[in-house]
Amino acid sequence: MAERYAESTRLAIHFAGIEASHRGASSVTIADLLSGLSVEDDSRAERIGALKANAFYLRWLTGLPALPARAEDSIETLDKRADDNLPEFDIEAKRALGFAVLEADRDREYWIDSDHVLRGILRFPNRAHFAILKTEIDLHSARSASKADRHQFPAHRNPNVKVAKYLIRKHIAIWVPTILSLACYLYILFQGFGLAVSPLAR
Repeated sequence: MAERYAESTRLAIHFAGIEASHRGASSVTIADLLSGLSVEDDSRAERIGALKANAFYLRWLTGLPALPARAEDSIETLDKRADDNLPEFDIEAKRALGFAVLEADRDREYWIDSDHVLRGILRFPNRAHFAILKTEIDLHSARSASKADRHQFPAHRNPNVKVAKYLIRKHIAIWVPTILSLACYLYILFQGFGLAVSPLAR
């Protein structure tokens, strides 16, 4: 799904990794992911959730340490080290990114934007979800705000060829196992009827 990430999502994921690395953590948590969404000034997630205005409160609620007082030591000014050297995402963070894909599909958008990641966090109980709810934003209001934001700031045009390929892969993944399972079930069922009927036919 990485090829579908919008630039703001890539930045959020990168800064989440830097947050965890700066803290010396072995993995990137969902709190780090929320912190990563709070770095960029004009992302959809920021416009919808006022994440920078609530950054200190959100960090406190999610258990992250406060950012250093000196601006040059803050996460925004850390060197942009290669993503390969950053910690792996933990289960909750990966789950939020998975739900972000579903939120983008729900909007019929190819690009997975930062607001989809924010909504992905809100899709299941976790400490970042709890923190966002404290700012009076829930999944329903976030979806409504996303729709209004896209009306005011249109997203990049969906690439038709990539969308078609994605939909084909998605429906193959959904329907092929189901069709094969049904075919096997019917085969076994017909075989069973055949064994039951054959003695009567004699």
